[in-house]
Amino acid sequence: MNLHIFSKHTLTRVDEYLSTKLSSYAPATDLQTAMSYSLFNGGKRIRPMLVYASAELIGEISVLSDASAAAIESIHAYSLIHDDLPAMDDDDLRRGKPTCHIQFDEATAILAGDALQTFAFELLSEVNLGESSQQLTLMRELIQASGRHGMITGQMIDLAAQNQSLSLADLEQMHAHKTGALIRASVRMGALSAVTPPEKALTEKQLECLTSYANAIGLAFQVQDDIIDLTSDTATLGKTQFADANANKPTYPQLLGLDGAQSLVLKLHQQAMDEITLFGDKAQTLTAIANYIINRNH
Repeated sequence: MNLHIFSKHTLTRVDEYLSTKLSSYAPATDLQTAMSYSLFNGGKRIRPMLVYASAELIGEISVLSDASAAAIESIHAYSLIHDDLPAMDDDDLRRGKPTCHIQFDEATAILAGDALQTFAFELLSEVNLGESSQQLTLMRELIQASGRHGMITGQMIDLAAQNQSLSLADLEQMHAHKTGALIRASVRMGALSAVTPPEKALTEKQLECLTSYANAIGLAFQVQDDIIDLTSDTATLGKTQFADANANKPTYPQLLGLDGAQSLVLKLHQQAMDEITLFGDKAQTLTAIANYIINRNH
């Protein structure tokens, strides 16, 4: 299966799962409308793609893989709503459409983000398998990635870094939390949710290699984001070009120059490829996703 077919298949699968679950979540109110608007506004679904690719690599996709993919996308959507708020980045465009607080209002956007965050954990907790230890493991992964040990701390560092000088190490630490943590969780949760026979169960070595792969592509994702903020226009990006530069945020091109940032992307890509050689040809989808991440222009 090539990446285009795989991405289309997984996008349809996670969107159907999200749509079904969201339709029974709350009455048809402005809150649910705002949640739906932010969940289904044209995202590429890279994180769910990673969940499914990692699950298929280790075994078979399960209902917990579906729940994990949907939960991670819900967390991602909530983070973007809050990231765009006037108190944060104050953005008007997201994926070529008005941001949630522009389309609705600021209070509704805050509540929609809050609701999507809790919705994610409902998705993971409601799967009825009769055995909860696997669900608890997956919930712990998502909590670590999205809370004070992960994405939220990254956002706090990002806010504090405006108009400040950061070292390369500090910038990497910020993005390891803000962007990398949820990408790492996507890969790990996919592997941890897979159905396998006992003799082919996920090993510590396999999980360690997948984690290192995820760390490399997570950072590559952010470096490429910084690059395309300079090299793509607003129509292609779906958000305002030069947004980070205009906000005086530290970026990789700012610290390394454009050529240096592009070289770093290639280095990180190679690191990711080295980590999954253990899996041989079975890792073709993860390889294709890494290739896409470093070559995208939006």
